[in-house]
Amino acid sequence: MYWTIGFIISGAIVLVVALVLIVILLVARKIRTLAGEALSVAGDIEAATNSIWGIEGANDLIRDTARAAKSIEGRVKGIAGILEKAS
Repeated sequence: MYWTIGFIISGAIVLVVALVLIVILLVARKIRTLAGEALSVAGDIEAATNSIWGIEGANDLIRDTARAAKSIEGRVKGIAGILEKAS
């Protein structure tokens, strides 16, 4: 009698473990599919965000241009001051 109860409980445990393993395998398969989709889109994401990384270079160029403009402004003011004194 106790053997029968033990076999029934053991069988139930084996079924639960088997179901858990099947669920794990199905979830792993879904993760693999989603990972493949993510990798296929990664190139598009990289292409779409490359322009963002180029902003750093544009900012540097704008800073250099602003510095040059201020330098030219200072020189022009100096020349204008000299010309005013001369006239």
